[in-house]
Amino acid sequence: MVSPAVDDNGPIVVGIMYPPEWFGPAEAFAAELEEIRAIDPRIEVRTVAYVEPHELRTARGAPGGAAAATGIDAPQLSEEELDALGTLNVAVALDLPPDITGIAPGLRWVQAVGSGTAHLQALGLERCGVVLTSNGGSNSVGIAEFVMGRLIEFAKHFPAIAAASAEHRWEALYGRQLHGQTIGLIGLGSINRAVAVRARAFGMTVLATRRTPTDDPAVDELYGTDRLHEMLGRCDAVVAAVPETPDTLDLMDSAAFAAMRRGSFFVNVGRGTLVDEPALMEALESGHLAGAALDVTKVEPLPPQDPLWDAPNLSISSHCSTSPAALMPNLHRVFRENLERFATGEPLLNQVTGTGGY
Repeated sequence: MVSPAVDDNGPIVVGIMYPPEWFGPAEAFAAELEEIRAIDPRIEVRTVAYVEPHELRTARGAPGGAAAATGIDAPQLSEEELDALGTLNVAVALDLPPDITGIAPGLRWVQAVGSGTAHLQALGLERCGVVLTSNGGSNSVGIAEFVMGRLIEFAKHFPAIAAASAEHRWEALYGRQLHGQTIGLIGLGSINRAVAVRARAFGMTVLATRRTPTDDPAVDELYGTDRLHEMLGRCDAVVAAVPETPDTLDLMDSAAFAAMRRGSFFVNVGRGTLVDEPALMEALESGHLAGAALDVTKVEPLPPQDPLWDAPNLSISSHCSTSPAALMPNLHRVFRENLERFATGEPLLNQVTGTGGY
């Protein structure tokens, strides 16, 4: 854990680099800025919104850095915005200009708005002595609720029931109960921990994989990542919520889907690069998987002509499983705690190191 250097005598300039409306009503955002200023008399707050197109963000965070291949330019900054960024010691940001370490030589710490940070790590922050902290956990409850919604929707045949209702057709379409089923969690970070709590409340047996498979009270059984296929074969439903790393690229391939129980259900709310999408389509088309739900895909936005849209029994959502109204207040609770630590030279929570993307 690193303690970012801060000048005891100088100001601490904090830049809010997401659009203020993301926080909510203007009065709520203004009140939040006052809370930030109240932490330490040295703190100054500046708002400089900077948001890149989704395609550029995805490409920047991809292995090998494919940002240039998108043909999409980063947003242009005005002289006034460049001057403001040049004074920053701290930034709260979803995105950063690609040359941020040159623009803001005094930058010491970046608080990511999201839990995924690969696109920020690609800018060389660590190499320049800038500490990066993630927003891991702020999304977890909303995403876990979304996952449970997909599981219930699948088990209870809600789409088919809605279709029958729309056609004024009285047809008994009986579903299954979740109680007594087994759910497997790929990864045991904050999202899947929240899923585990809710799955247990439904009476499900919870299995999980994790790089370090030590006993964990959050689940009934824990597997090492080298035993993924063994776990998959025991599950009625599988939920993936892992960051993008070299080890997770196409982790769910033909062999992994073949290892899943026939008639089981797959959900991915982590990173789209986890899934070999043609392999998923084949598993659905053959009937080996009874259904799947993706909130993330390899290419985002998913092109209208992509064959994934027409895969049978696949529910696609546009990377929207989180709850924005809860996200920003949760983010700022973590940020304020870390800002107090920054002001006193203590190590920050949720520090990101290396190239793991989290």
